[in-house]
Amino acid sequence: MVETYVATGAARPDLRVKRDVDVRELEVLAFIHKFRRAKPVHIERAVGLSPSIMSETLSALIDNGLVHSNGVSIDEYTLTFDGVALVRRRTDKT
Repeated sequence: MVETYVATGAARPDLRVKRDVDVRELEVLAFIHKFRRAKPVHIERAVGLSPSIMSETLSALIDNGLVHSNGVSIDEYTLTFDGVALVRRRTDKT
């Protein structure tokens, strides 16, 4: 999944550098973006992360201002505006 974003140059390199996002974090962002919101257990299965690595990854993304809880369920996450901008495909931009 993330290879598509990286290969096409769709992820904004300026935000990737500014936010210091690694490939694993980019995969998590891409998964959440695809489904608009996600629970850690669903992300773990899709991306292939252990619960502890998933927890660390989500914490890093939250600290970077790219992900937040959706406000309804504390165990469900959505992307912030910067998170969306980072993974949005260039063809989605108008």
